[in-house]
Amino acid sequence: MQTKDDMQKTYDGLADHIKQLEIIDTHEHLPSTEEERDRDTDVLKEYLSCYFVRDLVSAGMSINDKLRVLKEKLPITEKWKIVEPYWMASKYTGYGRALDISVKELYGIEEIKGSTIEELNYMFIESLKPGHFKKVLKDKCKIKSAILTVETLDDKYDPRLERSIHCDKELFTPAYWIGELIYPMFWSQIQRIEKLSKIRITSLSRWEEAAEALIERSYDLGAVALKNNLAYLRSQKYDRVSRSIAEDEFNNIFKSKHFLDEMEDIPLRTGKAFQNHMFHYILDIANKKHLVVQIHTGVQEGNGNILSNSDPELLSNLFLEYPDVDFDIFHISYPYQDILAVLAKNFPNVYINMCWAHIISPNASVNSLLEFMDTVPINKISAFGGDYSFIDGVYGHLHLAKENIAKSLSIKVSQGLFEIEEAKSIAKMFFYDNPKRILRL
Repeated sequence: MQTKDDMQKTYDGLADHIKQLEIIDTHEHLPSTEEERDRDTDVLKEYLSCYFVRDLVSAGMSINDKLRVLKEKLPITEKWKIVEPYWMASKYTGYGRALDISVKELYGIEEIKGSTIEELNYMFIESLKPGHFKKVLKDKCKIKSAILTVETLDDKYDPRLERSIHCDKELFTPAYWIGELIYPMFWSQIQRIEKLSKIRITSLSRWEEAAEALIERSYDLGAVALKNNLAYLRSQKYDRVSRSIAEDEFNNIFKSKHFLDEMEDIPLRTGKAFQNHMFHYILDIANKKHLVVQIHTGVQEGNGNILSNSDPELLSNLFLEYPDVDFDIFHISYPYQDILAVLAKNFPNVYINMCWAHIISPNASVNSLLEFMDTVPINKISAFGGDYSFIDGVYGHLHLAKENIAKSLSIKVSQGLFEIEEAKSIAKMFFYDNPKRILRL
């Protein structure tokens, strides 16, 4: 058994090795190109655009105060006074720690607080100049490529609302979001699908034809995966259904079409049978095209949702029915990580993706990886995906991920499972070799 000093030496050796590794980032929501980055911003507006703001709300910040910080043009010191009590209560979460790590390493500022917020904001505004994406992703993070979830195949789009497959290919590899093909919510989405596919939607058959055309086009434009995040909106249980029932549900959407001249957009109600049918239809396409399917499971971003919708066990029938489709299961399914371990152990086509996990709970990520290594073949685990919509967060998240992987592997070395040199090889598998193979990069 190693002494405490031996364990620290093992950890330091692994951490130093991991710092030098080239990384495959399995999941991001960054702008498609650096030019599309929001310039009408400040450091708090950007840093609170996702994740950490949820902790501030959880700590008691009102929605009105949140909107003031995100929407109003206020001095940065005034914004800080609004968020400070909730920030200081939340700074020790994974979300908060990642931001402090980022500003320390990217801007040389030790901590985000009242005495540093003006200097940080000045340096952040300076980072809006061209070159910051490359600095963070390539120079600081050593990311070979980041898998970017894209919502459109159009080269004319609104970068505030969607990300295009025509992204910066020096930085990103696209994964195509299939949510609106399964669960369209507005008539504008029907119209956009018609425009992109050049197919007039008059029936379920035409919708299927359009879906296949767009997935084929995404593949031709470099997409390596299809992304389903509908656990935010519905259960991830997709039963097989009769096509006639799905068709009847789809036909119901046409009942609202006559309102188009009177309203800017029309909400749609697509039935669950139609949604189930479409995901099965798309999985059949993925099977033919040899496309990986990435699925959101576990905790949902935001304040308030139905967690049980995202239990990965709900997907078991799909794993059984599509044995030749590889399923890349996101976020370690936290807090269902033990269930995911069993699924990945039992199904050859189920893989564990640790994207987002290291900032959701650094401690749970360490413990989960220990469990995964006891349960699952090590070639089925991908260590990192930033899952951020703003660039600076990626660095802090990767820093925590590297720490967590080094901690888990050093514990296994101390237990005598393998030697440090083998641990270094495993680290490379987690951060680079596995995601490269799984995503067929």
